[in-house]
Amino acid sequence: MLIQNKRSLRMAVGTVLWTVVTVMLGSSARAEFINFDPTGTGATVMTIGGIDIAPGNALARGAVPLDVGKTFELDFQSTVSGFIDVNGRTNALQGSSQFTAVGRFTEVVTSLNAAGTVAEFALAPNQSNSFFELYYNPAKVADSLAGTGFNQGTLILSGTPTSSPANVGVFSLTTGSTGSPQAFDQFSNHYPNINTVLGSGSAMISADVTYSNPDFFKTAVSQLSFNTSLVTPFAQTSPSAMFTDRAGGGPPNVSANTGSINGLTGPDFQFQADPNISFLVAPIPEPASFVLASLGFGVVLCISVWMRK
Repeated sequence: MLIQNKRSLRMAVGTVLWTVVTVMLGSSARAEFINFDPTGTGATVMTIGGIDIAPGNALARGAVPLDVGKTFELDFQSTVSGFIDVNGRTNALQGSSQFTAVGRFTEVVTSLNAAGTVAEFALAPNQSNSFFELYYNPAKVADSLAGTGFNQGTLILSGTPTSSPANVGVFSLTTGSTGSPQAFDQFSNHYPNINTVLGSGSAMISADVTYSNPDFFKTAVSQLSFNTSLVTPFAQTSPSAMFTDRAGGGPPNVSANTGSINGLTGPDFQFQADPNISFLVAPIPEPASFVLASLGFGVVLCISVWMRK
């Protein structure tokens, strides 16, 4: 019995030490500032904490009518308005170049209240050709109304959605599930025959970085946190007629289909989206972590030898 208790103690001590070492080594990744070159030429490198994206478009394809457990594709596109500096200020883009963001995510409705006015959704466990991309173009070619030019130019970053950390969203109708529709396009009035339900919400999506262009991203980035507001009607930009649901460029291939009342007649539900992006830098263990790791590995090795006696 004494021998058995002694071995149990050895195993417990070894497990605790190994856990401490693992936690210390894995705790270095965090949201952080990065070095970024907005020209890709090496002429100007700035330290930024995020990217501010202008009001753009999000299309929940096949989301109407909402029901718990229903999956839908969320397409997104917009231009970048500026870069967020270390003091939290947005430095607006200058000149004739543009940066654009485009993506596709598979979402699932996780809850819906009895009145049908508040819906919660999250990233679906199974993603179908999902992606997120950033492009640089020396000319301004993106057209919000047409929905074109958002994936043209040089690809500078791409990623795939990840469920870690949590990806969640909520949308609430402010006038009931069917009440008091208003004009859909209150920015440019290009859709005079389409109305919309009124509502607001937000969403947060994370993506693992699969590619970053070193001419632009001077700091290695491992993950993105993408959060956005979602509102109807459109008041700060035009509703897009077209979207893309594939990575790697090419012309838009999805036509928005909201019906006569956006959010009610469907099958699609189109939102004005106003996002921003922050970064998770690839973990680099600190010197103290290396020391602790070395000590930990040594202790674990000693315990292993001890347990054999």
